Amino acid sequence: MSEPTPAAGAPPAVASRLSTMFFLQFAVFGSQTILLAGHMRELGFSGTQISWVYATGALAALISPVVAGFLADHFLPTQRLVGICYLLCAPLLWWAWTERSFGGLWASLFLFQLLHVPTMGLTNVVALCHWPDVRRLGHIRAWGTIGWVAISWCLSLYLRWRGGDGGAHLGDGLCISAGLALVMGAYCLTLPHTPPGGANRHPLALLDGFRLVAASGPFQVLFCVSFVVAAARPFFYNLGFLFFSDPHGVNLSLSSSAAVMSLGQIIEIGAMLGLATTLRVLGTRWTICLGALAQGVRFAVFSMGGPAWLVIAAQSLHGIGFTFFSIGSVLAVEALAPREKRGSAQGLLVFVNGGLGALAGHGLSGWAYDRFGATTSAGFAPDWGLIYLLPAIGAIGAGLAFALLYRDPHRP
Repeated sequence: MSEPTPAAGAPPAVASRLSTMFFLQFAVFGSQTILLAGHMRELGFSGTQISWVYATGALAALISPVVAGFLADHFLPTQRLVGICYLLCAPLLWWAWTERSFGGLWASLFLFQLLHVPTMGLTNVVALCHWPDVRRLGHIRAWGTIGWVAISWCLSLYLRWRGGDGGAHLGDGLCISAGLALVMGAYCLTLPHTPPGGANRHPLALLDGFRLVAASGPFQVLFCVSFVVAAARPFFYNLGFLFFSDPHGVNLSLSSSAAVMSLGQIIEIGAMLGLATTLRVLGTRWTICLGALAQGVRFAVFSMGGPAWLVIAAQSLHGIGFTFFSIGSVLAVEALAPREKRGSAQGLLVFVNGGLGALAGHGLSGWAYDRFGATTSAGFAPDWGLIYLLPAIGAIGAGLAFALLYRDPHRP
């Protein structure tokens, strides 16, 4: 894939630097996330315990992004704050790799997420500061997707190399993530200077994002719909690997399941590159709407359970759903919020997507996994049809509601 074409006023070197930032960020995220559910299943965790471990990110998102956004808006250069966070993430991921108990794994990953979650919004702030053409952000952000795909296939090959079914080595993704976090942290300290966005250094600035939502109808619709879509996502992130590798699901090998999980990200690369055209033709409202509907349709196909080729093909909709909804939402916030409050506004978007909504989804997905199934002589048999029907209804309903209620302030 060629490097992104520089936006007006942005040196070519900046495009390469920002692309590498997203590549490393999602390589860290992917190596920590992709095999984690399978690792916990091997440790004998229940569906509720698996969801509680994944919920560490949602719990952290209730606290850290708003605080980090305040620091980035008022005190610390954003790129330096991101670098410090990742350098501190590395030893916590190493600790998680050594844990075998639910309590120890939960504690180590909760501390990791306190530092990691805010970086998902702050790297957008860094990119948008140095990339003037926000509608071409997808050309840079696509390299984050490439990072996720690359680590997915590396993990798949790693499991094949270890031999057997690879089950005993599913936790090694945490160790790999620790090493990548060190690289990401050191790299971010070398990024172009991204100064604090605001000048009013007072604690009440922490409430700026909430004030924006209270005063803006488009913000209110965006954040409410984001909550519902975010609640649907844990059904994939928590249970997707289990669904693809379960004999009662798609019944793929562990290494093949890791590879299939990346199909959505492969399609996401094309969606990122076409995002500017989509936004220009459809506008923010319909772009975000299509993103929500794509996620709902994917879950509906998962609920059908087969044939296997159709379920695997539906996984590609993840790329469209993530790009159009998540990146479209980031750009909507960027357009709606004043410059000096963008860090806080992006932090609040993470607060809703990765915090409140995700926390609800983690609880619901864990409950559904344990509730909709039966214990047989061969072990626990989840009813994937009922499990995935819940997020299908939620995401499709959210997409339709957004189309009806949201009004793009920059487009009739």
